[in-house]
Amino acid sequence: MDALIAKMSKLDIVQSDFDYHFTRATMIIVFFVFGCQKWFDYEAHALIPFISHGPLIFWLYPVFGIRGAAFFLGSAEWLIATLLLLGFWNKKFATFGSLGSCATYVATVTIIPFFPDAWAAPAGGFPAATLPFLFLMKDIVLLAASVYLLKRDILRAAAAERVPLTEIAQREATQ
Repeated sequence: MDALIAKMSKLDIVQSDFDYHFTRATMIIVFFVFGCQKWFDYEAHALIPFISHGPLIFWLYPVFGIRGAAFFLGSAEWLIATLLLLGFWNKKFATFGSLGSCATYVATVTIIPFFPDAWAAPAGGFPAATLPFLFLMKDIVLLAASVYLLKRDILRAAAAERVPLTEIAQREATQ
């Protein structure tokens, strides 16, 4: 096993920033697809139990209504996807996109403790949860991915502020 780990640790994919770029690309796709869904009536109505029980987003319905709340969320998700995409080239946009991603998943993860009937009888009771509740569980992983991106984006932006661009170009040319 040690030999396998030693060989794998020398692979370009392990030595490079593949994980960072792959995570960013995946999050862009997730935000784009989820943002698209918000423009359909069925999705706007499917969000009702989630938004109405969200301690950080419950206010969307009184302010925007059912369809307006969905449009607002879809627009926000497309904005975050765009910032994350631009983050491939611009470190500040990357940081703003990652911050938006973190805020999104903090808002959805906080719904989990308040979601009604999560362990309802049709599911069989604990540990068998209902599907709408289980749908929220993926957001814990997406929050972790967002925090990872935010950390890397802050470090990249901070390094860009400290190191002149000519020095970065020279480093990349020698690698």
